[in-house]
Amino acid sequence: LPVAQLESLKFKIYQIIESVQSLQRTLDMALFTSSMPPWPDILSKYNILLSQTHSLSTSLVSPIQAKTSNSGGQSNPYEQMALHPKEPDVDGRVMNLLRTQQITSVLDMENATIRRLSEHMITHGSVGVLGDAPLPSSATQSRFGAVPRKPEYEDVLGECQEIKHAHDQRVERAVRAVTMLRDKYDWKQRLEVEIEEPEELDWDPR
Repeated sequence: LPVAQLESLKFKIYQIIESVQSLQRTLDMALFTSSMPPWPDILSKYNILLSQTHSLSTSLVSPIQAKTSNSGGQSNPYEQMALHPKEPDVDGRVMNLLRTQQITSVLDMENATIRRLSEHMITHGSVGVLGDAPLPSSATQSRFGAVPRKPEYEDVLGECQEIKHAHDQRVERAVRAVTMLRDKYDWKQRLEVEIEEPEELDWDPR
């Protein structure tokens, strides 16, 4: 095992944790002082965190000089490692980090989101495919034929593709409109607005 490299990664991870906590403490000051911390302090701590994260990412993806059993080329030993707790996982923290299934609260939110989206789709999405939604009415059966039938996943994917295409068209029109406005006006110059000066309104600052 590349013990030296693992110790280096461990040190970098601890640095990132400390930087995150430092940035969090700086932002939490606004809750007690009723004022935002100085922007240079926030930017400096964020840049440090960004630099440390980039260094850790580079260390993880950069191959280490190591001879494999098949060839003498470079390989990344991290890809073949498995994590396991050094001590018994009494409180389940490691298990929560290594789990691949969604937790119950996240799964419930995902199901609720899918159900809300299915209410606005003709095919009713995966809810309609699984039979938990009513069949589309005959008035909306141009894609499925004159006789209502249970939609398939291909029908759902086709409707999603149509939604995506319509969305892309709206985005294209919006971008084109912004481009036309950008070319029409010189936004780098200050706009002159006809506003009466205070002295013209007999304004008394007292």
